[in-house]
Amino acid sequence: MEALKRDRAVRENTWREHVSTYEQKVGVLDKELENINREFEGLKQKKLKLAETHGHKNANENELIEINAGGRVITANRGALIYQKGTMLEALFSGRWDKEIQRDGLDRIFLDVNPECFQRIINYLSMLKSSSEEDTSQYLQVDKDLQLIFDDTMTYFGIEHPPSSTESSGTTRDPTTNSAFERKPTVKSTWETMTFDEFPIILKNNMRQEQKSMINAKEELERIKKSLEKEEDFVQQTSAQSLSDIVSFDVRGTLMTVKRSTLRIFKDSQLDRQFDEATWPEQHVNLPSIKEWSYEQVADWAKHHDDISDEVVGLLEENKVTGSELLAFGYEDLKNLGISRPGTLALVTKAIKGLGMKSQCQPIFIDHDPYCFGKILDQLRLKATSKEDYKPLSLSDIEERKQDAFAKTV
Repeated sequence: MEALKRDRAVRENTWREHVSTYEQKVGVLDKELENINREFEGLKQKKLKLAETHGHKNANENELIEINAGGRVITANRGALIYQKGTMLEALFSGRWDKEIQRDGLDRIFLDVNPECFQRIINYLSMLKSSSEEDTSQYLQVDKDLQLIFDDTMTYFGIEHPPSSTESSGTTRDPTTNSAFERKPTVKSTWETMTFDEFPIILKNNMRQEQKSMINAKEELERIKKSLEKEEDFVQQTSAQSLSDIVSFDVRGTLMTVKRSTLRIFKDSQLDRQFDEATWPEQHVNLPSIKEWSYEQVADWAKHHDDISDEVVGLLEENKVTGSELLAFGYEDLKNLGISRPGTLALVTKAIKGLGMKSQCQPIFIDHDPYCFGKILDQLRLKATSKEDYKPLSLSDIEERKQDAFAKTV
């Protein structure tokens, strides 16, 4: 009987040790899970705060957005633009940064990119969003002369190639999603190194799986952190600047638009000197200025504007409002002028704002082949986005029939 008591005591003691060990290890996992959840919630709140400060919290995925992509106006669904999560394109159009994104003179979002390449990316994302079963790699196939700038644009926005085209394209994936960000840290935390060999096989496997899932969640957390850091840096590059920093060219009838900083990317070049801080403002002196309009010209503009009523036209004429005065008008000034209805005030304010923006984006005529001049802009954009990884265009990146013309243009 004494032996039975001893065996029972051993069994009960062993069980207590197992329970104690189980509770201790579960406690470690639970504590780390709380930390992970807290950090995820912190990132969620940070994104909401960014949206409140710099954009809109409730951006509509079905909204249609007009984008001035290097001079070509492209209309895209916001849901397609943000379809690939974690990319810089998704960050830019998430709604978090709507107030900060650079806009052109007609209040459209401006991106200093090759328009054809950007159009291909939009087509690809739209197809991914609407038809996941289809082979979408066909939408990423471009002519040889576009391949280098297209790959650079994909990398710039962090867009991933589908598996079927990755090997053939050789495109570098976004750094926030590659294996370098998935490697475990050299020094591991206690919860990562814990073993569960003392437990029954079913419990041991369950706890190992939970541990593995937590490690994956921690890695995802780190990726999101790095992505958000990169996002903030990226948005700074595309954030709102003066409208004078957007330069439009009329290249024999083809509109091309580019940042002034891109034109100046090669220091001491002719373009750098032409568009520097001292020279560039002087080149606008002879452009037609809305500020110089007489009150008759202001009234004529108002008469032909769809959103401005005859009553408002009469008030502008009666008060002999000139162009410079019109551009200086604010909401309260319009009320003092005699416009009292809120809806009318909003429409007139919007019309004046649009006029002011339009006055600052007169295109410069360029008497060169549009293809060749576009390739020069591509070269400048490659330098601006690639920086230390810059790889210049070669003659193989130019259509054979255009190579002589390109050399002369350069």
